[in-house]
Amino acid sequence: PINKATIMPRGPTLGHVSLLPENDRWNETRAQLLAQMDVSMGGRVAEELIFGTDHITTGASSDFDNATKIAKRMVTKFGMSEKLGVMTYSDTGKLSPETQSAIEQEIRILLRDSYERAKHILKTHAKEHKNLAEALLTYETLDAKEIQIVLEGKKLDVR
Repeated sequence: PINKATIMPRGPTLGHVSLLPENDRWNETRAQLLAQMDVSMGGRVAEELIFGTDHITTGASSDFDNATKIAKRMVTKFGMSEKLGVMTYSDTGKLSPETQSAIEQEIRILLRDSYERAKHILKTHAKEHKNLAEALLTYETLDAKEIQIVLEGKKLDVR
């Protein structure tokens, strides 16, 4: 669940979405990891859809790092690759070039699929996306309750 979203620059980021942990999770499902990757892809996908591919920015680089780390752990630590199976790969530098290539290919597939899911979500919910962007431009930061109000198509109270 989203805790808050802001378009205010913080450190190296130009905006930020903070997520709340769901209870105290010790384990995460494949679906939860994929959803985290999809959230990470959202910023770049939004840039592409709104501004076009010629006007995407470097702003999503830390999000890509996060998504790549999740995908890599899924493949090398959690045994969540159909192609490579339920095996862990702790020191990828000591693996054969073929295995390294297979790991990289599986990571690329997970990332590409995540990007496409994020694109589908934003296209499907274009109206909500536009309303949320307009609310962020007006208020700069929204908490979870305010985000829910905006997504329901309602107006926020003037602050």
